[in-house]
Amino acid sequence: MPSSMELAARLSGVVSAQQEMLSVLNDPQQVMQLAVNRTPDVTNSAGAVVELAEGDQLVYRAASGPAARHIGLRIPIDDSISGSSIIEQRPIRCDDVDLDPRVNSAAARMIGIRSLIVAPLMHGEKAVGVLKTFSHKTNTFDDLDTYTLQLLAGMTSAALMEAHEIRARQASEERYRMLFERNVAGVFRTTLDGRILDCNDALAAYLGYASREDLLKREVWDLYHQRTDREKFLEDLKNDRAPTNRRLQLKRKDGSSIMGLVTASLIPADGGESQVLGTMVEDS
Repeated sequence: MPSSMELAARLSGVVSAQQEMLSVLNDPQQVMQLAVNRTPDVTNSAGAVVELAEGDQLVYRAASGPAARHIGLRIPIDDSISGSSIIEQRPIRCDDVDLDPRVNSAAARMIGIRSLIVAPLMHGEKAVGVLKTFSHKTNTFDDLDTYTLQLLAGMTSAALMEAHEIRARQASEERYRMLFERNVAGVFRTTLDGRILDCNDALAAYLGYASREDLLKREVWDLYHQRTDREKFLEDLKNDRAPTNRRLQLKRKDGSSIMGLVTASLIPADGGESQVLGTMVEDS
């Protein structure tokens, strides 16, 4: 049994690694590299590897120690102890790779692995890879090392999920911004109470404003001759939710009128209040 001091030291190392991961959550590769860099420190190993499942193979996507030279190495899932860990969704310790038929002996010899522990990386209910720590000596690891690696794998799994979600949001935001900036139609996003949250230069030009920044200083109510026109549009939008090519008479900056064809939708927003997302072209 490990002493309370040993357990406290291991937990302290895991917490320290977790805090470091928080600073790189926007980059999945940095999360994986941090995991393999810190794993040897807290499991007393020669190096570590993150292997991710791709089809019927596991691919070395991040590594430290002597395994760092083998980034990109591929091994069959069904011919590796890492694959067993994924299938069984549990950590596995191997004290002597020469005595364990589950170990991919070719990969082990290439890196000089004599003993190892693998723990699954989870994405929800599915194992998508493993975190592996290894040694050049047999019988290196004990139950505390296995427990520590399991904690690190769980922490890495959560960080990778968050990192991928952040990347997905960033990609979505970039596509959203491209829609705004490159659309020849006027594009807008507003609140129900009249704040203009975003728009593009095309909308500003239609309405006679010098730039989108100029238009963003205004409220939606400034774009209607009558407040009741906006209120009627919102009422129709709530009933239809996605009207197409609705003819609306709007007010330019100089007070003149423009007849616009508006297509809009109510979209959910943070806090539960809906927002209006739509496009407008001049009805000529």
